[in-house]
Amino acid sequence: MELDKTGLSILDFQQLLDQLIAKSQELFGDDINTEQNSVLGMYLRVIAWLQNIVNQDLEAVYYANYVDQAEGINLDHLGNNYSVSRNPAQAATVTLDFTGTAGTLIPEEAVYSTDSGVEFEMIDTVTLTDNGTGSGLAVCTAQDETGNVLAGTIVNQVESISGIESVTNPRAASGGAEVEDDESYRQRIYLSMQAQPGPTYYGLYTALYSLAGVEQVQIVPNLTMETDKYGNPPKTLHFYVRGGREQDIGQAILDSIAAGIQTTGSIKTTVKDIGGHSHDVFFDTATVAPIYVKMTLKTNSDFNPETSPAVITQAIKTYLNSLIMGDKVVFTRLYQAIYNADGVEYAQVTMGRDKSSMGMSDIQLDQFESAIIANDSDVEVTVDGD
Repeated sequence: MELDKTGLSILDFQQLLDQLIAKSQELFGDDINTEQNSVLGMYLRVIAWLQNIVNQDLEAVYYANYVDQAEGINLDHLGNNYSVSRNPAQAATVTLDFTGTAGTLIPEEAVYSTDSGVEFEMIDTVTLTDNGTGSGLAVCTAQDETGNVLAGTIVNQVESISGIESVTNPRAASGGAEVEDDESYRQRIYLSMQAQPGPTYYGLYTALYSLAGVEQVQIVPNLTMETDKYGNPPKTLHFYVRGGREQDIGQAILDSIAAGIQTTGSIKTTVKDIGGHSHDVFFDTATVAPIYVKMTLKTNSDFNPETSPAVITQAIKTYLNSLIMGDKVVFTRLYQAIYNADGVEYAQVTMGRDKSSMGMSDIQLDQFESAIIANDSDVEVTVDGD
């Protein structure tokens, strides 16, 4: 093992064993028996094995000092040096709209769900107005991204309440996220090195990407005295954000933009500054474009019908998550995700925005549109012969 200007170099098991054998021959003579079935040979191999474990631990400790190589809690310690903490798991939140009999009370902890079984629990108490409508905030019972359901999908009463005729979510649920993985956390540490949260563009991106669940951000400035081609008023910033809780996004924007800067968008949040004064912050969520994929595979014995379809689905999700708003979903990139799965020999694939209109063409996203696989069932995997 050596530490010099080129870094740390450690010996592997065979190199350690060769050193021990050479030292034994130097001390006891060249004819000393060091074969693996000899007493000395077995002893030397045990020592080499133990030293190899120590070397591997030393190497792990050495590389744990660098953001590029650190993992787990060691990466957390490095992130804390830059005041960047790993985002914890978080449940999605959503506003539910109700219709029914005037005066009907909807208590906290009432549960509503999607057709696929994703449940949301009320955290507000709602009383329907004289015209039989009301709205309140609900939180998903699962602390992961499954709660980020599309608009209009929370329509079922898990616990029936007399006087409630319908429930729905006019906007998509947002903010649900699992504990942040190492790679995403690592990228945020790098981003913080370029700029701390603040009024510069890098600073605004840093502030928003630091929020749990935020996956994509696009900022459209209109620095002119005229309304721009997107309909943004003069001298405004228009934030488009995918993921994250609306209240958290509004607070991050207020905390980071310069004084006097106006925001625009269809979503309004009221947040407070450090002095306790309320401000209205406007932004928009990215338009979500559900993508559907259908494939028929010819496979060999290496293909696991129990786990391989899920591996393929996750690989396609990873590809779509790598795209930015307004990007192009390249059809041929799907083959890379599919053929990376063990046991796939041949794939016939179609893709589309709608299950009734599938093809083999690229999909161009609109300027503020983001592609997703909304449900795992939207990727249909059929193995030839099934």
